Amino acid sequence: MLKAINKNNQSVIAFSQSKERLDQLRHEPLFCPVCQKPVILKAGPINIPHFAHDSEASCSYGRGESETHLRGKMHIATWLHRQSYPVYLEQYIPPIDRRADVLTKINDTYIAFEYQCSPLEPEELRVRTEDYMKQGIVCIWIFGPGYHKPYQASFYRVAPAIRVSLLHHPYAKTPRFFTYDPMNYTLHLHEPSFVHQHNAFTTTRSGTITNWTIPQIFASKVPQSTDYQQWLFQKKRFRSKQRQFSSKIEEDYMNYLYTQSLHPQFLPSCIYLPVTNYHLDKTPVYIWQTSFIIDLFNELEQGDELNWYDVYDMMRVFFQGRLTSAYPTSVHHPLYSYLNTLVSLDLLEKQTPSHFIKKTDVIFPKTLDEALEQDEATLNQLLTL
Repeated sequence: MLKAINKNNQSVIAFSQSKERLDQLRHEPLFCPVCQKPVILKAGPINIPHFAHDSEASCSYGRGESETHLRGKMHIATWLHRQSYPVYLEQYIPPIDRRADVLTKINDTYIAFEYQCSPLEPEELRVRTEDYMKQGIVCIWIFGPGYHKPYQASFYRVAPAIRVSLLHHPYAKTPRFFTYDPMNYTLHLHEPSFVHQHNAFTTTRSGTITNWTIPQIFASKVPQSTDYQQWLFQKKRFRSKQRQFSSKIEEDYMNYLYTQSLHPQFLPSCIYLPVTNYHLDKTPVYIWQTSFIIDLFNELEQGDELNWYDVYDMMRVFFQGRLTSAYPTSVHHPLYSYLNTLVSLDLLEKQTPSHFIKKTDVIFPKTLDEALEQDEATLNQLLTL
């Protein structure tokens, strides 16, 4: 922990003290702000000055913190202070029994910055976030360097905890998450366009943390056609990639296509399209979209009606065990978003919010070149909407 209290109940921040003052603090009684038990100062020539409990203390706060975590909290606090925001370091919040890494107040809103370095289950992240929100505090997660996993220029490995923590409106107009490496002071703002299983196409903006401001980290990016170009690249890979080392879910999918005398090369371009909120799905989007088109849509005649509630009931097996967003997000289900996308492609007509009419059949390409041309035309059509 970076903060302790003295015998007068005054806060003492370890890293902000001079060497002389640190030497004095070694001989003064200091206590944990949460459990009130004595703590000791640890201030060597290399490590960040901080406080620690006695090894037999039962309090969990400040126990097992890495040097990376300590540095990250210190940098975030300093960053906010330099922008003239109030800083409450390691602020304990009794009603929810949680201690915010860094708490601040922006306009009339309290914001807790949580710097997460160790692995965290998505459900635990969601619960912590909701606890803060019940107290009127917005929780912003910044992930440590262990979560920063790009493996192509714009392709990113997205942990489930990150998928749950994506900021949405009203906090940010485009979904985003943050990673920070305190060893090189680099803050990354990632705006994932679409998620493919655990991977995301991202637009990433990076810079020294001191060059960022609070308004900048919440500002929207300018929509870019490159988002769809990235998706087009992924669709081409989906159609033509070798699958000899497939996962079980991919193997089952390929077996299903085989029973339909199909291959990904010859699927219609309306399969494997981006939709709202499917970053929370465990089932890849192309699997349930294929089932919808082949098993449901293709069985209808032109002019037949689709009822949203019936469609969802028939497709619900693909959406079991979805992740739950930690923040308020669009109420649109990915399947409902897909129906609206098919309306945009003139395959469906929307009569009411829950009733749709089939307008025309889908076109199955006969060659890979024809499929790729249809994919590009379809995505360009969506881009112009």
